[in-house]
Amino acid sequence: MKKLLFITVLSIYLPGNNVYAQVTTQSILNSSGISKTDIVGVWQLGTATLGANLLEYFQFFKDGTFVYHYDGNDDTRNIISIKGRYLLDKNQLIFTIRSKVERTGQGIATGGIGTDANIFVLDNDSTKVISEKNPKKLDPVFILNAKKTAKYFKIDINNRTYYKLSSDPNKFSDN
Repeated sequence: MKKLLFITVLSIYLPGNNVYAQVTTQSILNSSGISKTDIVGVWQLGTATLGANLLEYFQFFKDGTFVYHYDGNDDTRNIISIKGRYLLDKNQLIFTIRSKVERTGQGIATGGIGTDANIFVLDNDSTKVISEKNPKKLDPVFILNAKKTAKYFKIDINNRTYYKLSSDPNKFSDN
């Protein structure tokens, strides 16, 4: 009897949840969020402030190419940047990775006081460009929020907030 009651409740609850999830997802997917011209430029993670060093950031170009730069303060990260193509479809960004720039080192050293952000850094590091052998479209990421004010323009890409620093992907500030 308990098993029958559980199955009955479950059969009523699950379809209702599924309909709610479809409506929510559909309404998000139908919202435009940002235009193809708006996306072009430099977008930095977490702040609209341009400091001594950019944090994690995107460069989106008019021709549909992009460069994604990891935080330059991380002296232990192997991947420095990723290059490829992007497609903006409503509020979905679809990336195709073409290459990456990697840092390699001959070991680990302690970071310098005042010059390195981390306690440990790669020792005698160098960089190299590695092409993707079979570039393919990745699963889309979603722009769930776009807000433009007089002070800033921000978007949430998969719940990570990026601020537009410049409309020119080759300049880091519109000022």
